[in-house]
Formats: sequence, structure tokens, C-alpha cells
Amino acid sequence: MSVLDWTISVEDVLLKRRLILKGVFEAEYVDAPNARCKAVEPIEVKIVVVAARDGIAVGGYVRTTIEHPCDRCLKPVLLPINGTIEALYKPVSEMPTSEEEELKSLRNVLYYDSDRIDLTDRIIEAIVVEVPMKVLCSESCKGLCPHCGADLNEEKEHKCTHEDVDPRWKKLFLVKQNLTKEG
Repeated sequence: MSVLDWTISVEDVLLKRRLILKGVFEAEYVDAPNARCKAVEPIEVKIVVVAARDGIAVGGYVRTTIEHPCDRCLKPVLLPINGTIEALYKPVSEMPTSEEEELKSLRNVLYYDSDRIDLTDRIIEAIVVEVPMKVLCSESCKGLCPHCGADLNEEKEHKCTHEDVDPRWKKLFLVKQNLTKEG
């Protein structure tokens, strides 16, 4: 697959009625909501752009594998990505004038105000949407010790001797200690 410029000419789409873009999206990293993820495979993209009756329809897919840290132990996790691209572009002159009109349609409608449309954000969006809310290396991941940072998956019998008491709770902690000594 070849590396492409992911901007399209509105005039080309309207004249040709249909364009197919297929190639590799160049990005070393993708910023997901909770982490910066490294693309460990080429980001393969196929986009079909069609001049439709109600605007310029864009559809396609994004395929790659990214490396995301485990949300508990921070080990790298490989995530296969099979994202979908869907959008309808309309000229900014057709933008709804009221919020009510805009809420009537739940479609992914975007507005353009120049003679070119950049599809880069749609590609990144298709990747980011595929990243789960919580990424785990395994369902049984125990994470890191909150005191010393030891990996609890590797140190099965970890016993951290460090007991920090939040200064705001110190007096309550002392009361608890006195009660256990007396009782």
C-alpha cells in the first residue's frame, strides 16, 4: 500500500462522483483518551468518497495494531484495530441555525468551508473509537502496589511494609490504634 495525502478536492468528488483512497496512513503514535499509543503495524486505510444527493458521503475502514499500556500494571498490550469510517460532509452554508434542528439528526454530519476536505481526523477517530475504555493485559491483572510500585503480578507474595497515613486521617488512625490496643 502506498502513503497518501488524505485530503480530497470537493470539485474532484463532484465531477467524478466517486473516489477510492487506499493506502497507509503515516503516524507513529495515536493519542487515545488515556494514553499515547504506538502504531506497531502500518495503518492500512481504505476510504470511498461518494457525491450523494445530501452531501459528500465518506465510508471506509482502518486496520492496524497499536500498543497501549495496561491500565493496572502499565505493561504494553497489543490491540488489533478494525475501525470504521462514516461521515457525511455538507457545505457550511447548510449548517443548521438552531440547536433543535441539529439534534434532530444523529448522523455524523460535518461541515466544510473550503474546496478541500481533510480526512485525517476521520482516520484517527476510527482508531480511537476502537480502543476499549479499560485496557488490561489480562482480566486477572493485579496491577501495581500503590506504595512502592512493585508489579503484583510478578511478586505474588508481595508485602509492602510501608504504611503511610494521610495526614488528614492521622488522628483517626491513632484512635483506631488505641482502640485495638485496649480491646
